[in-house]
Amino acid sequence: MIRLKTIPLAVITAASILGGIMMAKAVGYYETTASKEPVKFKTGELAGLPNPADIRGSYTWQDLENAFGVPAVEAAAAFSAPDHALDPATRVSMLEEVYAGKVPEGLEIGTGAVRIFVSLYTSLPMEFEEGSVLPDAALALLASRPGADIVALAKLAIPGSSGVPMQAENAAAQAQHQSAATPAATPIPPAGTGSGTGSSDGSSTGTASTDRVIVGKTTFGDLYDWGLSEAQVASVLGYQPGPGTQTIRDSATANGQEFSEFRTKLRSLLDKTSP
Repeated sequence: MIRLKTIPLAVITAASILGGIMMAKAVGYYETTASKEPVKFKTGELAGLPNPADIRGSYTWQDLENAFGVPAVEAAAAFSAPDHALDPATRVSMLEEVYAGKVPEGLEIGTGAVRIFVSLYTSLPMEFEEGSVLPDAALALLASRPGADIVALAKLAIPGSSGVPMQAENAAAQAQHQSAATPAATPIPPAGTGSGTGSSDGSSTGTASTDRVIVGKTTFGDLYDWGLSEAQVASVLGYQPGPGTQTIRDSATANGQEFSEFRTKLRSLLDKTSP
């Protein structure tokens, strides 16, 4: 029987592994980093264009520029807080930390807000997430874009914000007075409320009740009260949920996960359980 010494055998094994990786890279089967290319629309006039709804917290502002053409420096500056300037190389998930405690309870500036911002900047459609608001600088940047809907932008402002453009406030006030006489559907729901999907006959059906909106203070107990089982929640989290009094945000943070991604998946489950 031929015996190989320990050291030569280890060298052969390591060489085989490295050789396999190099071969896999050569044929495109091996990637050392996660893809930063969002999924694309597959049908209609938008087929082949990137979908802003697929933006993830792991994306940097530079990734967004590469994928959507939104200038990284401008976007990072628009989402910077007075006490925290963002670098284009910063992940957008950092926003949840930057704006923690700086917006009213039940609202947030996080990955969901970035998705909305990119959607409006590029005119690529998506269903907006309840509870997401935009910083004043981001609203000002969007307001300067050709064809900007000032009334819609005003609904994404932080309540009581002093930086909302005056024309947006005036337009929003006028729209409220005119809504009774001329009802019209707006593409953006007010921050913190459920969204609706219109049908061809002019009717609309809500996709989420204001009583079932997942925000930072939503607990696991709330999810159970709304009809989800512990097993369903665990399937989304990838781990066993905490006590009923624990908020989903706190659980995500404690486990190194992104609250915004959990929220999107949990909301999808809630929509399926709607009466």
